Amino acid sequence: MRTRKRYKLDRVTAVPLENRPASWTFAGTAMRGTEASYVVTDGNYASGNRWEFIVRIPDDSRARVEVRPKVVPPKKVWDELTDRSLTFMPATKPAARGKWYCQVAFADATGEKSKSVVSNDDRKALPHWFAPLARRMRRKEAVRPTRGTDGNALVILVKAGDHQDMIRLFFATKVWVLAEGVVI
Repeated sequence: MRTRKRYKLDRVTAVPLENRPASWTFAGTAMRGTEASYVVTDGNYASGNRWEFIVRIPDDSRARVEVRPKVVPPKKVWDELTDRSLTFMPATKPAARGKWYCQVAFADATGEKSKSVVSNDDRKALPHWFAPLARRMRRKEAVRPTRGTDGNALVILVKAGDHQDMIRLFFATKVWVLAEGVVI
């Protein structure tokens, strides 16, 4: 897929601000844990590149870690991103144990829905900025048992607690996808 800009994940840098105890709800369930704040700079842009993110780490080690922007640059295409998040779960299958994964779910550039889940079959259609992630991509059923129909969904593995990488994946699946109008 051709895009106008040559986005690179390593140009996204996150500087920690503070960690504090917090409570929140996720999918209607009350959660408690720690909220880590970060100032993020997207070096792929010369200006309008300052973001603030929060990473919510639940006390329950089996629950989802949530990554979401708190403050976004003033660009209309990114206005809705403060209402979006990327979540990470622990991988439980032996080959991926000790790592966390997130489903590759693009922000919907058409505006018809909130996200578009990418299947393993669509790997070759991913934008160029996913190339460095190819070795960490798996089918969901390879990292965690699945009871639903999402076993063929594409997921990306990260090291446990690597918030910088988690934030970079938010940019890859949401920010740049909206900026470029990527639809798979």
